[in-house]
Amino acid sequence: MVVSVVVSMVVSVVVVHAPMVSGSDLRAESRPARSETGLQDEEAGEDREQDRHGKDQEHQRACTETRMLIMRAAIYTRISEDSAGRGLGVGRQKRDCEEYAARKGWGVADYYTDNDVSATRSKVRPEYERMLADVRGRRVDIVVVYAMDRLTRSPAELESLIVMADEFGLELATVSGNIHIRTHEDRMMARLMGNLASYETAKMSDRLKRKFLEKAELGEPHGYSPYGYTRVQPVDSDGRRTSKIGRDVVHPEHGEVVREAARRTLAGESLRSIVADFNLRNIHGPKAAHWNSTILRQILLRPTNAGLRQYQGRVMGKSTTQPLYDEATYDRLVALLKDPARKSNFAGSSYKYLLSGLAICGLCGGPMRRQVGRTVVSTKTGNTKTRPPSYNCGLCFKVRRSQESVDHLIVELLIGRLSMDDAATVYRTGDSAKAIEAQASIEAIDTKLSLLSDDFANDVITHEQFKRTTGTLRLNRAAAERDLDGARPRTYLTALAGGEVRAKWLEMPIDAQREVVADLLTVTILPTGSGTRFDPDLVVVDWKTSGELKSAVDDAP
Repeated sequence: MVVSVVVSMVVSVVVVHAPMVSGSDLRAESRPARSETGLQDEEAGEDREQDRHGKDQEHQRACTETRMLIMRAAIYTRISEDSAGRGLGVGRQKRDCEEYAARKGWGVADYYTDNDVSATRSKVRPEYERMLADVRGRRVDIVVVYAMDRLTRSPAELESLIVMADEFGLELATVSGNIHIRTHEDRMMARLMGNLASYETAKMSDRLKRKFLEKAELGEPHGYSPYGYTRVQPVDSDGRRTSKIGRDVVHPEHGEVVREAARRTLAGESLRSIVADFNLRNIHGPKAAHWNSTILRQILLRPTNAGLRQYQGRVMGKSTTQPLYDEATYDRLVALLKDPARKSNFAGSSYKYLLSGLAICGLCGGPMRRQVGRTVVSTKTGNTKTRPPSYNCGLCFKVRRSQESVDHLIVELLIGRLSMDDAATVYRTGDSAKAIEAQASIEAIDTKLSLLSDDFANDVITHEQFKRTTGTLRLNRAAAERDLDGARPRTYLTALAGGEVRAKWLEMPIDAQREVVADLLTVTILPTGSGTRFDPDLVVVDWKTSGELKSAVDDAP
């Protein structure tokens, strides 16, 4: 009884003095509390997970380091411009890359060097392409370069390297050690550096373009001295240089070679003949030992030869370069060498005879080809007969005529006509002053047409005004083109028209003689019976001249 009372009193005291508990607290208290042992187990699990993650990272780094230790390195070096041609720039890059690879313990699989090659132009880098081929062939694991801009300045090229990294496991390392393409962070940094290099290249290109244009407007030379010239540095009385650029003056030997080629070209000799003579005389070409027609033509068409400065195909004005000959001579050469109607020096590489490929068959219209002489044995009698060289139809093979007889006939006709007193007038060699005037008119009209197009596009003039004005200008341009065509030189006849025609003809090379025939005559060889003697009436000659000239030829004795 006493015990019951005491217990109830204790409970009452506990209830009275117990703090108020909310429902949420009661629910919380109703959940089983984690024991201290459970908390320790959870923390131990987290530690084990971190340990596993750390061990995985250490394993990955160890694998990477192990792979890096056995990597086959490709050392790539490049320099954009090596004016001295000694490769000193790429040599320094190579040494630094070798030292870097040695510190990393990499073996050098191969060296790839593009000397004097830009990484931004469209020009192919042979060694760069060879290196990429070795990467695709899995002969290279890592590319070592001195700096990122030595490898590429193109974001597109960088992306292709990143693709190769994913596909072939390619690694990239710079001597500074701050550019790789292994992780996403590395690639982000490489892209940033690549875009910066591309930006710097674009800005540098703009500065250079402005600089080159300014030099052209001042008439200053650019680059190396062209063939026929040598560069000198002007100095004052105290021996100090007065110009940083210098001035091109005529080279005493090479300049005379260019002048000789110009004289002979204007005198009617073909470029092929001039080139053959230069090579026979062992005159060294601009770069290679031998000359060719293409190089000679390019040299003769240079505005520099006349003291003119050209920039991006447009003549800007006078140049500081000493001229090889005057502008009138240059204009005559341009008119002659760029004439669309200008015929090839010969109809084919095997044409070594006057009328081969030029004379026409009177039966089928095919070209007559020269056939070597031969001995023929009769199938009936067994007798032999020697046939001299002849012109045979290369199409129907039914017309044949003695080469010697036909050539003699044509040469005598040409010499006879060109020996007449009026030949120098009829075959005038062009009017250089008129050609210059006509060319200037054409350029002025083209400028007006361009301005009219701008005015029409900007609504300054109406369509009717544009149509009427351009129509008039185009008519004037056509007239100027006719004047220019009439003033173009026919200089291959210069050496013939006038006195001593026969001697001059015999001195001319065969290709120049063929040009005269091709420009003045159409020769048609008519069929004849077998075994008949040569009949000059069966060789028809049509003169490519006016009716007045043809009458003069017909009336000639």
